[in-house]
Amino acid sequence: MDNTQSSTESQIRQHAIALAALAHNGLVFATDVFDRQRYEQAKQIAADLLALISDGSVEDLQKNVFLEQGYMTPKVDVRGGVFDNEGRILLIRDRSDERWTLPGGWCDVLEPPSNAVEREVEEESGITVRASKLVALHDRDVQGHQPAFPYHVYKLFFLCETISHGQPSPVETIEVGWFNVDDLPDLSTTRVLDTQIRLLHDHWNKPDLPTTFD
Repeated sequence: MDNTQSSTESQIRQHAIALAALAHNGLVFATDVFDRQRYEQAKQIAADLLALISDGSVEDLQKNVFLEQGYMTPKVDVRGGVFDNEGRILLIRDRSDERWTLPGGWCDVLEPPSNAVEREVEEESGITVRASKLVALHDRDVQGHQPAFPYHVYKLFFLCETISHGQPSPVETIEVGWFNVDDLPDLSTTRVLDTQIRLLHDHWNKPDLPTTFD
């Protein structure tokens, strides 16, 4: 794929997501029957546009884009940075793509982000932790994660302190390991970038560094 095609697909995706949000939020507030029909049409057009640049079906894209009720907002992903005494980072090898990532995942409804990251770290690595610092709040699109999703995502990165060790979940995790930040394995870049791991390491070394965003 050349840069022109990639840029065009990125623009189509951004416009489609913006249109989807407009249609979704319009349906939340509109009471006029004709306005609601127009928003439904806009919702279908958004899914059709995403289908042009995606391998998924229009029906699947509609489920992803319009999954939530009420005002459409970004989804929230949390990731935990856990270091050992030697400054090595804890990574798990995910079953979905067999690549390495920080333990983490989607926040559940009514679950505080710190609880979510503590739960995810324990489920995926077997290590019980306490979230101690929000290092970064990143916009997935701004940071350049690939592939692009048909929805908008905020990623929260926490430093976590180890409390105890247990067994990882065999459902989600193939392998657990500790790695030097200068010698990282093949990363699942849809979930984490090496720059984000280095940022966590910087904050582990210097706890007084300010939280970053965007």
